[in-house]
Amino acid sequence: MALTTDIWAVTPSFSATLYRDAAVISGAGDVTLKTNQPLDNGAGYKLSILSVGNSSGMNFTIVGYKVGDLTNTPTTEVLTGPTAGNTVETTNYYSLITSVTASAAATGNISIGTLITDGVALPRTRMKGFYFVGSAGAGSVTLTLNGNAASDKVLLSIATPAAVESQQMALPGDGILINGTDALASFGVLTQTAAVTSLTVFCG
Repeated sequence: MALTTDIWAVTPSFSATLYRDAAVISGAGDVTLKTNQPLDNGAGYKLSILSVGNSSGMNFTIVGYKVGDLTNTPTTEVLTGPTAGNTVETTNYYSLITSVTASAAATGNISIGTLITDGVALPRTRMKGFYFVGSAGAGSVTLTLNGNAASDKVLLSIATPAAVESQQMALPGDGILINGTDALASFGVLTQTAAVTSLTVFCG
């Protein structure tokens, strides 16, 4: 008889073009995305919008489902377009994007992706273990409730060695419970420094 398991894994991917390759937005309307749900099991990212030209005279409206939102209702967020060569990013982490709409034509190419500094958000779950690949520089992996280490509880903080090597760790007991204090939203944010070139987390 086959065994069943509730363990799942997430390997964050940080790219300026994860959601949309750099291309012109010629007018107001829906922005076509390559994917609207890059991760499974309710995990997700903040969206980062990069503009080659000065697109600060337009707005982007993002509609989607926030990571850990127990109401299961879509959220709308409006971003002012970035200035030339810069990015703007959402406040929320989204597990599913329903739409991205531009208010007007953009100046230069627009790409939509993710930033490593924002990390990846995980819904209420237990972190069971992780695997990482390091580089020549020392790095770190940090897990915080609701993603704000300054005001929220740090659940895990691991220093990675300055060595090109891989390590795997199984957390003892039932692992680390990610369970936020907000009654309507419960999530944790996992961040890694650039010295950690690959990270896979096992949850269940």
